[in-house]
Amino acid sequence: MHGVLLVDKPEGVTSAGVVRVVKRIVKPAKVGHSGTLDPAASGLLIVMIGAAPRIAEYLPETPKHYSMNVRLGVETDSCDREGTVLSRSEVGGVTLEAVQAAVKSQIGMLEQIPPHFSAIKQKGTPLYKLARKGIFPEVTPRRVEVYSLDVVEFAVPFLKLDLACSKGTYARSIARDIGRILHVGGTLDELRRTRSGSFHLNAATRLDDLQNCDAKALRAKLLSIESAIPHIAAFPTKNGDAAKLAQGGFLEVDSVPDKAGEERIFKVVDTDANTIILAKIEYGPPILLKPIKVLKTA
Repeated sequence: MHGVLLVDKPEGVTSAGVVRVVKRIVKPAKVGHSGTLDPAASGLLIVMIGAAPRIAEYLPETPKHYSMNVRLGVETDSCDREGTVLSRSEVGGVTLEAVQAAVKSQIGMLEQIPPHFSAIKQKGTPLYKLARKGIFPEVTPRRVEVYSLDVVEFAVPFLKLDLACSKGTYARSIARDIGRILHVGGTLDELRRTRSGSFHLNAATRLDDLQNCDAKALRAKLLSIESAIPHIAAFPTKNGDAAKLAQGGFLEVDSVPDKAGEERIFKVVDTDANTIILAKIEYGPPILLKPIKVLKTA
């Protein structure tokens, strides 16, 4: 079994926990996931089955969209409601105008400091493991981009926002930083991923519904590997060309279609051999089409 499964992860379940549920249904097929969601977060999780984990780096996952709820007046060590409270403040005097200004400051290219409770490694050790020991080293800021951040509702002390951002952006850090700008503190109270690139939550299956699935029912929910990478254009080939690429050979081509994209990656689909080949253009002369990955989907 090969393909991509969109899952609506509930709160309180780890991304690895979702993978374990799927593994029990499709074993012995390999299963992985892309775009980890914190246990306290819910929403869209991309699960890859069979040969699909090999295309993880090519999945169209930007921008990522979230619905987030910030609690003002509280800051925790994890920047979410699961952490230990570090400070509390009164928020009755915070105005909508001040909130909008603070939110606006979080849009664009940011040098964002990740939370200490994160999987980012410091000298080989994940920060969250250090934090659990009471060790909070200085964290290097990371360059991220927030494409949009819109105020949906402000009802003291809660601030509901819609976020669209690049991969690697921490919504928890945005909540913390908005609170600090307002001088009252802030922590992430709820987070739900609604979209990741071209993948939408409305096409996802609830985890509870998967619990009752067998392999046949789950297969019907899969996106094919080919359809999961629609941004990679197909390269027109002749009879025998796909087989040559699948065996590690390369093709000399006269020209490159306009849809090459920045990485100059194409896909070649051989339906008869149940094979998808990702190939890269190398400009010469001659112009060559060389295989990068060969995926068997039988």
